[in-house]
Amino acid sequence: MTAAVAWIAAATTALHLATANLWGYHRDEFYYLACGRRLAWGFVDHPPVTPALYRLADLTVGSSKLGLRLVPAALHGGTVVLIALLARELGGSTRAQLLAAIATALAPMLLTTGHFLGTVTVEAAVGAGLALVVVRIVNGGDHRLWLVAGALVGLGLMNKWTFAFGVAGLAVGLLVGNRDALATPWLLAGAALALAVWAPNLWWQAHHGWPQLEFAGSLRDYGQTPLVIPAQLFLLGAGAILAVPGIRWLAADAAGRPYRFLLIAVVVALVATLVTGGKPYYTASVLPVLLAAGAVALDGSRSWVLPAVVVAVGLLLVPLAIPVGPRATARTLRAVNPELGEMVGWEDLAAQARSLHTRYPQAGILATNYSEAGAIELLAPDLPQPASGHNSYWDWGPPAGDPDAVIAFARDRAPLDVAFASVVRIATVRSPDGVHNLEDGTPIWLASGRRRPWSALWPSFRRV
Repeated sequence: MTAAVAWIAAATTALHLATANLWGYHRDEFYYLACGRRLAWGFVDHPPVTPALYRLADLTVGSSKLGLRLVPAALHGGTVVLIALLARELGGSTRAQLLAAIATALAPMLLTTGHFLGTVTVEAAVGAGLALVVVRIVNGGDHRLWLVAGALVGLGLMNKWTFAFGVAGLAVGLLVGNRDALATPWLLAGAALALAVWAPNLWWQAHHGWPQLEFAGSLRDYGQTPLVIPAQLFLLGAGAILAVPGIRWLAADAAGRPYRFLLIAVVVALVATLVTGGKPYYTASVLPVLLAAGAVALDGSRSWVLPAVVVAVGLLLVPLAIPVGPRATARTLRAVNPELGEMVGWEDLAAQARSLHTRYPQAGILATNYSEAGAIELLAPDLPQPASGHNSYWDWGPPAGDPDAVIAFARDRAPLDVAFASVVRIATVRSPDGVHNLEDGTPIWLASGRRRPWSALWPSFRRV
C-alpha cells in the first residue's frame, strides 16, 4: 500500500468523524444499538455481527453519535485500502491504486454506510477483503488462503444473509473460468470453516422458526425492480466512470480475462437481487470490485484528467450521501437519498414522548416501529421502557409495568380499538425543518381501558 492510499483512507475516516455530529442519529442506529444491548446469536431481520459492533462501541466509548460512528468510519477507510490493494493484485500501478482509492472513498453507497453503521457497512468491507483473497489465490497464492476466504464468508453471512449473493457469484465465476484455483482440499476446509462460523446464527434461526425468511418475504418489492440496475450507477457515483471500462476490461481484455470471475460475481449478485425483489444495495459485497478493475483498465493512460473528473464529480455528490450542510437541506436532499431524511427529528420525538408521559404518567409507551422505540429508549431513558410489535422488539415483550393505558405512536389505530376501550388522539409527530420523513405526521394516541391481559393482546401487535 502506498502512502497516498493510506492518506486517502485516513482522510475518508476523518471526514466521517468530522460530520458525525452535524445531524441526528439515523433511524436504524437506534435498533441496532437496542439489539446490541440484548445481544443474541440472531434477530428477526439480521444476524448478530452488526449489533455486536454496536455493543462494543456502547461498552467502550458510549452511545453518542460520535461514539457509534467510529466503527463505520474506520470500516470505510479500511474498504478504501482493500480496494486499492485489489487494484494492485489485478496488476495495477501506483496510479491505479490511487484512482481506485479515490473512487472508493467518494462512492455514495460507501459514504452513506460509512457515516452510520449498518449491515451494508460490514458487508462492503468483508466483500472487498474476500475478493482480494480470492484474486490472490487465482494469482498463485498459497491455497491455505481458502481458510481466510472461508472465515470471511462465514463472517459475511453472520452479518447479512444477502452476502450469499456475492459468494454465489464468485463461486459461479470460478467454476466457469478458474477451476484450477478450486482444485485443492483447502477449499473444502475453507467451506467447512465458513459453515462453522455461520452455524450459531443458523441454529438460532432454526430454533425460532426461521423468522428471517419471513422478514425477507415481507421486504420483496418487485415494483422497484426496473430501478435496480440504474441504481448501481448512483451507488458508485463518480466511480461509475471507472466501472464501465472495468466491465470492458474484465469481459474482453486479455489482461483482465483471468479475473473475469469478478464480473460474473457482480452479474450473479445483480440477477439475484432482481429475482428476489431486493434492494439495489444487495450487490454491495461485490459491486466495489468494479472500481479496482476500472482503475487498472485505465492504467495505460498517463493523463490525470480522468482522476480529476472522478474527484470533482465525487465531491459534488458528497452532500447527497452524508450530512455536510445545514440540517434544513435534508428537506431537499432526501428526494435523492431518503436515508438523509431519516437522520432528522428523533430528539424532537423523544422530547414529545417525555412531555406526553408527564401528562399521563401511568401510561406505558407503545411505538409503531423499532426506530421510534429505540429513539425513546436511548434519548429518553427516564421514561418507561418503550415497546413495539416491530421485528425483534416484539420478541422483547409488551410495555413495561403491565399498564392499563399506553401512549401509542400509530398510523393505524385499528389494533388499538380492538385492545382498548378508549382511543383518543392527543398529538402528532412533526419532523423539524419541514422534512417529510417516515415519522412525520404519525398520530399519537392515548389508548386506555385495556380489554385483556397483555399476554393475550401482544400477539396481535406483531409486525415485520
